Amino acid sequence: MAKKLNDLLAEYGKARDEIKSLQAQEKELNVIKRELEYQITIRMQEEGLDKISNSGRTVSIKQEIVPTVEDWDALQDHVVKTRQFELLQKRMSATAYRELISLGADVPGVISTELTRINYRST
Repeated sequence: MAKKLNDLLAEYGKARDEIKSLQAQEKELNVIKRELEYQITIRMQEEGLDKISNSGRTVSIKQEIVPTVEDWDALQDHVVKTRQFELLQKRMSATAYRELISLGADVPGVISTELTRINYRST
């Protein structure tokens, strides 16, 4: 026999609550992890180490360069002019797309896919 809609809603709410709890725990653990990473990095640098190991765990320090865009207009102009589209991640803005198609615009190379989702609010 199929579950009653009320029971499905209750189970759904419980699952969402459990996910929210786990996400809060993950957030707390990530704060602890970042603090430990900072402390380990400082101690290793003070001791002139770039790699340490114990009981099957190994930590090494690496430097890497990551971008921070200060002027999006300048970056976009550069990408268009040089065609270095690999500098950007391939993901469309769903909000901007919905706005364009609501105005009757056509976006070449893109098809609309309709997703059905439920909106849940707890009281």
